[in-house]
Amino acid sequence: MKTFAIRPLSLACLLAVGAPALAAGPGLDFSGSNIYMKFLDGNQRRISLASGDTASGADQGQWTEFELRIKATVSRQVEAGVRIQSRSPAAYWTDFGFADEDTPVRAKWMKLRGAYILLTPGYAYLDTALLGSSDWGMFDPFTVGKVRYIDRDNYNGFYVKGPVAAGATYELARVSLPNYLQYNWGQGPTCCSTDDTQYQEAVYIGQVKVPVGPARLTASYQWFDDRKLDPNDTNDLDGRGTTTFFRNRVAMLKAEGNVADMVDLRGAFYRSQAKVADTAFGEEWGNSPRRSVSDSAFTLNADVTGLPVPGLTLSAQLFNIGAGYFSNTAARRESDVLLTEGSEAAWYRFGDDLWYGGAAVDYQQSPANNRIVDNAFIDFDEPPNESVVGWKGFTLLGRFEALNTPMSLEVTRIGYDNNWQGYPAGRGIALSNFFPEFQDRRTNIFVFKANHVVPVAGGLDLGFKWKRVADRDRVVAGDPSDDTKVTDNGYAFSIGNQVFSDLYANLSWGRYTRDFAVGPDDGEIRKNITSLKLSYNLAGFELGALAQWIRGSGNLDLEEIDASAKFRQYRMKAFAKVIF
Repeated sequence: MKTFAIRPLSLACLLAVGAPALAAGPGLDFSGSNIYMKFLDGNQRRISLASGDTASGADQGQWTEFELRIKATVSRQVEAGVRIQSRSPAAYWTDFGFADEDTPVRAKWMKLRGAYILLTPGYAYLDTALLGSSDWGMFDPFTVGKVRYIDRDNYNGFYVKGPVAAGATYELARVSLPNYLQYNWGQGPTCCSTDDTQYQEAVYIGQVKVPVGPARLTASYQWFDDRKLDPNDTNDLDGRGTTTFFRNRVAMLKAEGNVADMVDLRGAFYRSQAKVADTAFGEEWGNSPRRSVSDSAFTLNADVTGLPVPGLTLSAQLFNIGAGYFSNTAARRESDVLLTEGSEAAWYRFGDDLWYGGAAVDYQQSPANNRIVDNAFIDFDEPPNESVVGWKGFTLLGRFEALNTPMSLEVTRIGYDNNWQGYPAGRGIALSNFFPEFQDRRTNIFVFKANHVVPVAGGLDLGFKWKRVADRDRVVAGDPSDDTKVTDNGYAFSIGNQVFSDLYANLSWGRYTRDFAVGPDDGEIRKNITSLKLSYNLAGFELGALAQWIRGSGNLDLEEIDASAKFRQYRMKAFAKVIF
């Protein structure tokens, strides 16, 4: 009896003593923590064992990931947070919890994904100071932008923000740069041996925002110096010296405002420089005609409302992103920088048997160069990205609603700053890795969309989309044997319904054609895509699924023309997520 009586009494005493301490401690917020489960199925029957990511070459599996979010409000001026997540996209349920510890993605290990300290001291000159992880979305996609979604807070650094005068604010940041984003346009620190690579390198950026009447101006400047050990410093008694072998500078000026209460204008101008030191690589790079590339980029947007035609709005964008424009911290994902819908996503990575249906979501346009646009870890229901470095042209987008039917029409014309016949003098090695030596290309994009709700069965959501992308490249001028022409046409119908209060279902069917030619040879590919999408929601719980059936025919290889070739694919992705 005595034993059983002491334990509750002891517990009561501990709670009595400890309760005041707990109450006085920091407030902890775990909201946003979640359990995520993903299920893949497909007729290619591929599993992911070594690479660890489903999108790296698998269409089979069942995974569970757990994310723990903790935010501590230490005081009125101090906040801290951390995110701990398992990264186990290859930890199949059928592993039954056993995995080779040499393969962490199957061993269900937990990983520190982000930690930060946020200070709000309330000084007249300092509003906010952040140390640690951030997605760095406070800057511009062309300068310091967001990285891919699974690493959105893996960039670490220091950030401060405060007032200047007359409503203006300043922002300063030091962003520690991942080694793979150092020299060689994001292709890694290939300049030197691992021992020579510096691990203390960072991009610095300063930004000022100034209200000017009805307009808002933003200016920024960023710089990055890539260093290696100085080979001429042979005396270690006074420390080891370094030398800078690569520099990247980016300046930005943008403005936005309203004109006559019916036109919103937004414009941005960027100037970048990438420069390699003359002595960085020795004789093996000695034939490079120039080691420095400077180029510009600009976008100009106009949105017009209040037109005489009711229900009509117009948007327009001019853009020119120079072929030599480069920021090694430009957004690689999650930031769509152009108005256009871009290329036809239904042909994304076509030829890979896991991607016969392409991507089920439209492209996004990224200002990162084509070596580091990040499509490596996406599933087919996520938007792929395409680099717009080298693009120039315009987009016109009209939206109109009549008879409860919203409609839109896009017209885009794209030329290319790298349309040249042989690398231009003064560009040299800095551009040769990214663009062909000969090109004479243009692209036209047309997109029409319409939606209508029929008041039947609680409302049927009807949708229609037509898209045409015509791309032509004469390559070497005067030589028709290498001319290439690709024309994509596609249309799709969809019908959706709220089956009951918690379940929404959408069924769609699309027909896509690709006609292409290289010199005198031509071919065509046809495919149909039938899709079923389900979304089930309860408070704090989400269940989603997308299944597709692809059937097509046509020659997949111009060297073996066979218009009767058939291909089929079934693929499915479902997920369950609970947030608490």
